[in-house]
Amino acid sequence: MQSIIINGRFLGQPLSGVQRFARELTLALDRKISAGAVPAALKGARWRLAVPRNTPVDIELSSIAVDSFGSGPGHLWEQTALLARSRGSRLIGFGGSGPLLHRRQAVVIHDVTIFRHPQSFKRSYRLLHGALGAVLTRTARIGTVSEFSRNEIASVFRVPAGGIDVVYNAVDHFAALQPDETIIQRLGLNTNGFFLLVGTMKPNKNLDFAIRAFEALKDESQKLVVVGGTAPSVFKSDGPQSNDRLLFAGRLTDAEIAALERHATAFVFPSIYEGFGIPPLEAMTQGCPVLAADIPAVREASGDAALYFDPTRQDELVSAMTRIANDGALREDLRRRGHTNVARFSWDGSADCVLSMLEAL
Repeated sequence: MQSIIINGRFLGQPLSGVQRFARELTLALDRKISAGAVPAALKGARWRLAVPRNTPVDIELSSIAVDSFGSGPGHLWEQTALLARSRGSRLIGFGGSGPLLHRRQAVVIHDVTIFRHPQSFKRSYRLLHGALGAVLTRTARIGTVSEFSRNEIASVFRVPAGGIDVVYNAVDHFAALQPDETIIQRLGLNTNGFFLLVGTMKPNKNLDFAIRAFEALKDESQKLVVVGGTAPSVFKSDGPQSNDRLLFAGRLTDAEIAALERHATAFVFPSIYEGFGIPPLEAMTQGCPVLAADIPAVREASGDAALYFDPTRQDELVSAMTRIANDGALREDLRRRGHTNVARFSWDGSADCVLSMLEAL
């Protein structure tokens, strides 16, 4: 019986965009396997989610068995225990890494931020992931999350773009949330009385730019709420502190974020570099107008459903904030466009792309 293994190292990592991608695609694959909706070449395969021993497994699967084994730091586990366990099997990894000596694997590399914005990462992290990418792009089947990232990966690693598959992110999991409305009162907020920013404080996210623009707005009726946190083991960032009009809410649940998006004047996404840009689409599922940086990956993901600004020009973001705060018709138009835009993406559709990648191995 043929075996297909999913690299489940993501279950032991803090939940961010990459881990969300891995989790939702694993769940979507499990649904398809249960329904028998897999290519003929993969029917009857034994599916396993491989995780380091003692990793908390907080994912409910029906047709994919969880296989816990080995120990040690994540990359060491991948290059040793996972390599040994997956010999003779097809292997898929959603987090940009995998055992270098495995010759029948697919790996999703989300972006090349470590090359385009190296100041956001520690040197050891850049060197490790740069080396992994250089090898894997020549030995594994590669997928990525956008046409933009496909071209970026091809350029950085000097490989043909045509050999890289696009597996889009999706947000249908976010659309199904029941918002936790209590967060509005707990944070002392009013409907249409705050702008919302969700993300980490690494430099390419451009948080300082957004804060400066908000302060230049000088609109006492509005606050800026920043949701998220930093990963100090990876990123180098100290970050500003909360004040009367600037609120750092820290890490919140998805249900709390969804409620904030339903009440915000607009969602602000000032990033200067992305592989895709999930946060604006999550906001769109909740009917939140989006102000987004005019960069290629975000244009690809958000289409005509955002009000764009140059993420290097403070005056453009100030103008966009002023306009959206004072134009109810524009907010309603962006809400409508947002709902239409997010329908282009689904985890089930992306799972079909992954199945095609595995079939080709």
